[in-house]
Amino acid sequence: MKVYNTLTKQKEELKLERTVRMYVCGITAYDYSHIGHARCAVVFDTLRRYLEYKGHSVRYVQNFTDVDDKIVKRAVQEGKSFKEISDYFISAYLEDIKKLNVKESINPRVTENIDEIISAVSKLVEKGYAYVVEGENGSDIYFHVPALESYGKLSGMSLEELNRHRIEPDPRKKDVKDFALWKAAKEEDVRAKAVFDSPWGKGRPGWHIECSVMASKYLGIPFDIHGGGKDLIFPHHENERAQSLALTGVEPVRYWIHNDFVRIRGEKMSKSLGNIVRIRDVLSKYEGEVLRYFLLSAHYRTALDFSEEAMEKCKRAYEYLKNTLEAIDMEIAAIKSGIYSAGESNEIAEEARKLERDFLAAMDDDLNTPVAFAALHTFANSANRILKESNSSLPSLEFAFETMKGLCSILGLFDSYRRVPVLSKELVELVKEREIYRKERNFEKADRIRDRLREKGYRLIDTPKGTRWRLV
Repeated sequence: MKVYNTLTKQKEELKLERTVRMYVCGITAYDYSHIGHARCAVVFDTLRRYLEYKGHSVRYVQNFTDVDDKIVKRAVQEGKSFKEISDYFISAYLEDIKKLNVKESINPRVTENIDEIISAVSKLVEKGYAYVVEGENGSDIYFHVPALESYGKLSGMSLEELNRHRIEPDPRKKDVKDFALWKAAKEEDVRAKAVFDSPWGKGRPGWHIECSVMASKYLGIPFDIHGGGKDLIFPHHENERAQSLALTGVEPVRYWIHNDFVRIRGEKMSKSLGNIVRIRDVLSKYEGEVLRYFLLSAHYRTALDFSEEAMEKCKRAYEYLKNTLEAIDMEIAAIKSGIYSAGESNEIAEEARKLERDFLAAMDDDLNTPVAFAALHTFANSANRILKESNSSLPSLEFAFETMKGLCSILGLFDSYRRVPVLSKELVELVKEREIYRKERNFEKADRIRDRLREKGYRLIDTPKGTRWRLV
């Protein structure tokens, strides 16, 4: 499998041991999460699923920033503690992504790792990569960017570009690019109860140091894959890399992978434009798997445009795949129930083998999910034609079902699909009796049997090849 490595600016072959160590930056928990957060969660969950499909065991860590400037600000505004704010929005996020079939992961929080953060900051000061700026109410600690020669390698920015991107000039800094590792407590921090004891007085961590510490603690250095949205490349991931490299002396991450933005009719989501689309607002209108389909419908390194039209298109595409999977399953159940005899055609299995080849080739090419979806739809078209025109063998139908369902599961679809059950002899006789009534055009008696089966949890479907059923 090849992926695009942000550090080297090229596609590279993933060379991994059996156990893969993977870290993805999570949310800053000060508000409900939006569909940009959902895209990141779904993209890297899909990568994880694919690696697991290929036989790897994945140790997947996604942190939560539970103390931060924005969290403190909201806590002060609402008269709450920072913990009340962050706990609430972390729970909301986990609730949202569960509906998107995102698998559970290790979720460390900043405030659970304060001692380790203080230790890391102290080491950076001792090694000459950071310095202390004393103040009246405690000290601030800054990482000195010029002390690390390779700073800027991840983002690919020149020295001039890096200088322009610093948005918080501070005369106390030795260099405009220097960034905070530890912040002395301010009045709003005290009000929000966001203060922690340290050798430099009361304060709290800066943003970037948390990920260096938690990634090292839970995965070790170096680890395999670091993921996140492209907005994190600079400054967050650039600074994280700098800290980790300064602490350990080794390149901390083997493959840096970043997904692009979700846009609203061509514009980036932002509060200033008033176009933030929250995950839960979309989920109030669409199933979680439909939103997941949408989030994977474009290549992860390209921008994705959200609109009602796009969602409706993805809903139709999703339902077509689901209906095809169920149609194959209904054929299997009809054969196993003795409603009709299987044929000898293996064409549907041959199409499934082609699907598998094309799907895996797409996923091996930098997680190309839109091409993988195209392979699924090509197979679905063929499968529906074969089901209509041919009598397939039972092994070929079962192979086609398992192949399609297994590949869809890599994309996080149909994990909770319920198999069409084989009917008991008693119910089979009812179905056959109903078919006789239908041929005699005795629709009243046929409908009574249909209603009896519905009461037992089955919905009958009349097809040119006979009666099929699904669960209500």
